[in-house]
Amino acid sequence: MAKKYDSYTYRAGKQVKLRKSQDEIVIRQRPEQIKTIEDGIPGKYKQISSHSTRITTPANELENVMTRARAVAPTHHAYYEENGDTAFQITDRFFARFKHPPTDEQLSAFIARYALILCHTYTEQDFLFQLTNHTGMNPVKLVVKLNEEDDQIESAEHDLNHLTTKYAVPIPTDPDYFRQWHLHTNYNHQDYDHRACSMCEEAWQVLDNVGSASVTVAISDDGCRLDHSDFDSLGKFTAWGYFSEQRLITQDDIDADPSAMYQAGANHGTSCAGVVAGEIDATLTVGAAPGCRLLPIKFESSGPSLYISSSRMLKALDYIADKADVMSNSWGGVPVNVWPTIVVTRITELAQTGGPRGKGIVFLWAAGNENCPINHNSNQDVPYSTGIGWQGDTPVWVGVETARTFENNLVGVPGLAHVAAIASTARRSHYSNYGTGIAICAPTSNVHTYSRMQVRGLGITTTTGASPDVTFFFGGTSSATPLVAGIAALTISANPNLTAEEVLSILKQSASKNLDFTDYPKTPTAPYDPDTSWDVSPIAPFSDGAFVDNGNEDGSWSPWFGHGRIDARAAVSAALNLASHDGAANFSQDSVPNISIPDNNADGISNIINCGKDFNIETVKVNVDVTHTYAGDLKVSLISPSGTTVVLHDRFGGSTHDIHSEFDFLSVPLLNNFSGETSRGAWTLWVQDLANVDVGRLQRWSLQLTGRDVANIEAQESPGLIIPDNQSPGIERTLNVAAASNINSLTLDLDITHTYIGDLTVRLIAPDGTVVTLHDRIGDNSQNLIRSYSNANTPALLTLVGRAAMGDWKLNVSDHADIDQGKLNFWRLTIA
Repeated sequence: MAKKYDSYTYRAGKQVKLRKSQDEIVIRQRPEQIKTIEDGIPGKYKQISSHSTRITTPANELENVMTRARAVAPTHHAYYEENGDTAFQITDRFFARFKHPPTDEQLSAFIARYALILCHTYTEQDFLFQLTNHTGMNPVKLVVKLNEEDDQIESAEHDLNHLTTKYAVPIPTDPDYFRQWHLHTNYNHQDYDHRACSMCEEAWQVLDNVGSASVTVAISDDGCRLDHSDFDSLGKFTAWGYFSEQRLITQDDIDADPSAMYQAGANHGTSCAGVVAGEIDATLTVGAAPGCRLLPIKFESSGPSLYISSSRMLKALDYIADKADVMSNSWGGVPVNVWPTIVVTRITELAQTGGPRGKGIVFLWAAGNENCPINHNSNQDVPYSTGIGWQGDTPVWVGVETARTFENNLVGVPGLAHVAAIASTARRSHYSNYGTGIAICAPTSNVHTYSRMQVRGLGITTTTGASPDVTFFFGGTSSATPLVAGIAALTISANPNLTAEEVLSILKQSASKNLDFTDYPKTPTAPYDPDTSWDVSPIAPFSDGAFVDNGNEDGSWSPWFGHGRIDARAAVSAALNLASHDGAANFSQDSVPNISIPDNNADGISNIINCGKDFNIETVKVNVDVTHTYAGDLKVSLISPSGTTVVLHDRFGGSTHDIHSEFDFLSVPLLNNFSGETSRGAWTLWVQDLANVDVGRLQRWSLQLTGRDVANIEAQESPGLIIPDNQSPGIERTLNVAAASNINSLTLDLDITHTYIGDLTVRLIAPDGTVVTLHDRIGDNSQNLIRSYSNANTPALLTLVGRAAMGDWKLNVSDHADIDQGKLNFWRLTIA
């Protein structure tokens, strides 16, 4: 019987039989680094560790590809265990335990004998070593040799890579979670467009939890039923308090009564609390941040009205000042919502330095449900009421109230945002207030403001105080606001070092702009109201919901949607990126070309968004809005400033109409090809119609980039030093780098005067002794060596990526032939 293996090694003291792959190698470089190599390394790349990539190539090309790869970085065959497809993912490192503690001389001799690098010392007998290209054998053979032949070694085994699976947060089994379409995309209904989803379920997976118990959301409203089954875990409430006339009674007061936090018929606050943080406990519903805690403040109320004086508001603010990270307020008023200076000042202070983290409280306010502006002076009468009154239990049309001045002095307060509403159809909820001051929008219900027309949209499923403890019809900006509050809490859970302003900035910058911009028809006439010319909303200049670039650093803005629909997954991802990377950067911009796409024409049309920021890209998100009667005709591609092209839509969809899609790394993995590229320059959307008959238009598209600023370290000198003729030692110069950082990329600018550069050899020597040959007697009789050497044009420099930048960098220039003589004029190191 033929053997199933062609090699073996050792793991945990036992022999392991291996099968060498016939079409795969492993190189100690990340995919984005390999892509920068001049002429490239052919094959299909898959990153298998933080520093290694498996390259798959045809078997007959394997040795050639391996030779090219070894010129760049340590490379070895890929191995699998004897039976099956379990990868035995060796690296160029191994652990060695000496039988006896080696002396310095013995350790040095061991390192020299096998051409190793000592990476780490664990004990006086245990070490981690790295192979080099001079070791003369791959890690598998070396581990076998050490275990079987080297008398000094007690055991040697590989520093294996382990591709582990993250145990994802389980999907909630709460009975009504399935109906909570605003949290996930698994619900199917003709009135549900997935573009409306807040993506909370995906955010929990990215975060690996459902929010931190150290993060608290305060809710000021008409109370909260503390004994509700969706809030009954130990410690769910950080604190609570309720007003009795002018007094705020809190849980610490001797006469505090928990049952007073809820009164029959006042269910609004309980529903808001459920939207924020209903627990995952297989009971009823789930909130946006189930793991976070709540701090409800109960104002006295009657029906839809809360009794909130400025002095009561100050007491509530003082109480939450050191307890809450976020405050959700699902109430307000139009046309005038003006607070005294002392209240605005206190909110401003707490937004800067309040909360248990001392980094500010995120304040969120409902924009309101009156289909009117919140902060605007108009030249026409704008309705701000529903026009409906009541005679007992019977609704009666009484006519709308109008105003021309709308004033809200909380607009513009740093750390505070007003939240608008979108329906499950991804359209603006008809009632949602709009205009200056709208920061963001979130999914909620939809009804006609004046109860005159049928509009599509699902209600929000969440908690309520009345039996059976759940409602399927919560809504308004009252529901949108606590949803944003819960997502703000998730964002803080991902990165507790964020300030309140940074949290809001992340929410706005990461928001989705892939929405339905269709307006609603004006209110029709009725026998009791034949003249409906009063229906003028949304008024100019807010009558179009398109995103525009108004110079805001958080990206383009829409008078209907603010900076876009809250995206929990994107916000949490951005917060995690900031937690792990200094110098995070972003760019967001829209284009509204509204141009025709030529039918059956491979040239198609192109539209450009210019990015003026310069940073290394980590994520790319593209929203595309194309009207077309046959989506299967279309091919849509994104082209970066460097020329990299990624196909976003490749003739999918058959006879379906239009493309209204958001493309990111999850939906289009090839967008990873942009990772590591620079953001600056022209980004091109290319749309082609590749079949006859049907035609369409590119209405709008948007581009969102995130990444890291490139912090450059520079060192240079102009020695003007003669290079001795035909003397192999040449000259050596030193530049010292004092910054304690690792190398991401390196550029060396060189200026040498010489009449025959084929005589010259130029080497760069890193602080750790690594030698990179930049120029080795090429160019014949060409004059002068004036050139920039970088990772992109000099693959050998890639070996320095990840190494320490600090220390003495040396440049050696030598002349190896008679007659011609030169001079080193200038050299400069630029390290990113």
